[in-house]
Amino acid sequence: MRQQMVLGSFIFGLSRNFAYSTLQRKSDGGWTNIDILTSKPKSSQTGQGLQTLTIGGKSMYAVAMDRLDELRALQALRIPLPLVDGIGRNWGLWRINSVSESQTYVIDDGTAMVIDWTIELAEYTNA
Repeated sequence: MRQQMVLGSFIFGLSRNFAYSTLQRKSDGGWTNIDILTSKPKSSQTGQGLQTLTIGGKSMYAVAMDRLDELRALQALRIPLPLVDGIGRNWGLWRINSVSESQTYVIDDGTAMVIDWTIELAEYTNA
């Protein structure tokens, strides 16, 4: 089965009708500026920050609603989860900071025909 990424037991990919279309990765170099009254700010190294990932997509129907419930159940565990991409590269442990969704074209039984969703992850390094 092809997959884009696996977070804990959750699979992102077309095979589960829950593929992402955007992935934004941010890393922090740990630099900060210290304001100086009579000159330009001085740079100071405060230590590298945590990496973050923002994964987003558009999914359809009740399947998407179920997948988001699965992600929220993982989030409710409040534990770091391993993240592995589709080519087998282990990205280490990550925490789920937020799960967001925007439902549109909701039909009379409450099912959203289209859901735009975003998952925000942060690197977990306490281990």
